[in-house]
Amino acid sequence: MANLGPTGETAALNALLASRFVGLHTSDPGPTGAGEVTGGSYARQSATFTNTGSNPTVSANSALIQFPVATVSWGTITHFALWSAVSGGSVVAYAPVTTPKTIDIDDIARWEIGALQVSTD
Repeated sequence: MANLGPTGETAALNALLASRFVGLHTSDPGPTGAGEVTGGSYARQSATFTNTGSNPTVSANSALIQFPVATVSWGTITHFALWSAVSGGSVVAYAPVTTPKTIDIDDIARWEIGALQVSTD
């Protein structure tokens, strides 16, 4: 089996992360996307990623990812998933958030530029 060099790693990660949508989850979504928030103005948000620094296997969001104002409590966000579509679709990647956060009425969930990182390692 061949190993990817930096150019191959960058190409693979860029292809994996192209045209993705971030979903918020109150439990480990696994490959099926379980525990995704619903209702209360929730909607997945589009995300763009770029490679960071000199490590081609790490990409981070290149624009602010901001969800609508919650009109009901969304619960405690413990995980996120990258989806292939704004609704329906398939889970492409998922992971726990660094610090779980409860989203109550009038709260806004967001990732500042560079705060959501995805790695192939």
